[in-house]
Amino acid sequence: MPTLPSVKRFVARGGVRIYRIPCRVFEYLTARVYLLVGAGPPTLVDTGSGQDPCTDQILAGLDAVRDEFGESVRPEDIRRILITHGHVDHVGGLWQLRDRIDAEIGIHRLDRRALIAAEERAVVGKRRMHNFLKATGLEPTRLEALMGTTRYDRLKRPPVPVEIAVEDGGQLDGIRFIYTPGHAPGHVCMIIDDVLLCGDHVLAKTLPQQWPESAIPNTGLARYLESLDKIQRIDGIDLTLAAHEPVIADVYKRIETIRASQMRRLDRLIDILQQADQPLSISRIAKAMYVRATGFRETLALCDVGARVEYLHQRGELVIANLDEVESQESPICRYVVA
Repeated sequence: MPTLPSVKRFVARGGVRIYRIPCRVFEYLTARVYLLVGAGPPTLVDTGSGQDPCTDQILAGLDAVRDEFGESVRPEDIRRILITHGHVDHVGGLWQLRDRIDAEIGIHRLDRRALIAAEERAVVGKRRMHNFLKATGLEPTRLEALMGTTRYDRLKRPPVPVEIAVEDGGQLDGIRFIYTPGHAPGHVCMIIDDVLLCGDHVLAKTLPQQWPESAIPNTGLARYLESLDKIQRIDGIDLTLAAHEPVIADVYKRIETIRASQMRRLDRLIDILQQADQPLSISRIAKAMYVRATGFRETLALCDVGARVEYLHQRGELVIANLDEVESQESPICRYVVA
């Protein structure tokens, strides 16, 4: 189990203090939420997963901001919560924190249903994911086993009102919003002077998870790459703080590295198809690309490959080899070859 780092303080060029508060969102995944002081009212960016002991760790981090850094900010003083995107490790703690924090909430409209209709979103998302995994060519027993690894539990959570419009190019007390879809439909980065809060859009060590548009609308590799370009065109970013992994000193260089890695994975997928003696389904491609993936990681691998197959197919680099089956069957499994 990873050890949590300590709370860290960063100061933007204009004097806004940014506190990085670590928390454990899942058993083997840590994250960071951020407290902003000096950009309007005290503002929290993201809320963790809500799974034990995540919320307690966030509250302990807020105590550390007072005790170790001398900021006179209590949870009750936080008047604004901004969400980078609607994944559970970023919004799940909101319902618990609202017992201590009376704040206005902001999230992009395409992830808004994670807050105002969490139960509906979980049910619809589970159905879409089931349909996608079925279309990959998984055996029925394997399909049901992998569905058990997803986090689409029906959530009995009351609606949370969203009062703040978080839209591309919008500004709020010196916080500028940049809409960056791809990893999530409503993913938003935030810029405070020379500091970028990038959620899951750019990570220091790993590639952000990719999703097929057929499973999660308004995601997809094409949108993600366009969003990378969007951040790279912004001048003057000196420090980048993500929701996972270490601080990024040079986001422009990191984006280049991520883009090159994405292209290598696309090349690897094409190579697998070229070497195969028959057209392959998404599940067969994923098994070749991610040999050791099991459990939830296998589900992520299938989604990653699904996003790449969609990307290459949209661009005419792959074709569906079994069109007659696709046309005639009610739930076809597409098999691909290089165009």
